[in-house]
Amino acid sequence: MKLDRLLSIVVLLLNRERICARDLAARFEVTVRTIYRDLEAINAAGVPIIAMSGPGGGYGIDPSYTIDRRLLDFDDLCATIAALKGVNSAVEDRRLGSALEKIASLAPKGRAREMSEDRIVIDLFPWGRRDDERRLFKRIEPAIAERRLLQFRYASYGRKGEVRLVEPMTLVFRAYAWYLWGYCRARSDYRLFKLSRMSGLEARAERFVRRPEAYRREEPALDLPETELLLRCDEEHRDAAEEWFGGRNIERADDGGLLIRLSVPAGDWIVKTILGFGGGLSIVEPEALRVRLASLAARIAAENGDGGSPRPPATKKKARSANS
Repeated sequence: MKLDRLLSIVVLLLNRERICARDLAARFEVTVRTIYRDLEAINAAGVPIIAMSGPGGGYGIDPSYTIDRRLLDFDDLCATIAALKGVNSAVEDRRLGSALEKIASLAPKGRAREMSEDRIVIDLFPWGRRDDERRLFKRIEPAIAERRLLQFRYASYGRKGEVRLVEPMTLVFRAYAWYLWGYCRARSDYRLFKLSRMSGLEARAERFVRRPEAYRREEPALDLPETELLLRCDEEHRDAAEEWFGGRNIERADDGGLLIRLSVPAGDWIVKTILGFGGGLSIVEPEALRVRLASLAARIAAENGDGGSPRPPATKKKARSANS
């Protein structure tokens, strides 16, 4: 990650008199040109970078410059470490681990053990880790940094898998899953791709020029058109409905029930979410989804009722002998 790399470069330059760009590039596994851009960014942020030519030359920080540790108090450092630990629990990135150690070293004397205490825990995968997504993350992040096209097969909701060629721009953690946000050349538009739905990921040799647009939080999470949804919920399930759909979307109906109005990506996932409530939540509009919900519920009932119970395997009767 670029932020982690910039922080690590600053720490290295503060602790060393000088270091050459090639050594920095090898240490962080990036190109020398990337290091030059990083040094420019650090200098623009107010940390004076100086270049020293000749044998043994390289880059360093002006000797008169120091970072005042009072800019970050003990609580600031604890909050920063908690946030980095949370991200690193999902990606297990070597560079993030290094940044954690460097920040922890800024703890005031006598309070290092206190800083290691978990005041705040950010667990991005509370019900288990997703190793496949983590492996994809580690392949996609370098492609973003190096501006390399990604090709993969993507199976979106309700559609067969198809090959996509994407200009990767941002990795997004959203709703307990990783997504890639980038420009899809097949759609000629920006899209969010769920990592768990990717297969055959390949970083192409072809590079691209990053487009100026940036990821926005309101980006739809699925590569699907939006649909207007009206749900009805009974009072007993209000807490669960507010947790899933947000309290601001709920209003009181004339008959005492609750109405929930949403604009969501279309797809069967809506029906499956409502089935997960086990009753107390129904679709009012659109009619097509209401019919789909009733059909799927009837099928589940038939397959799990007495008539749909699997029969035990038939046992073969032993052949009777001639003497029996």
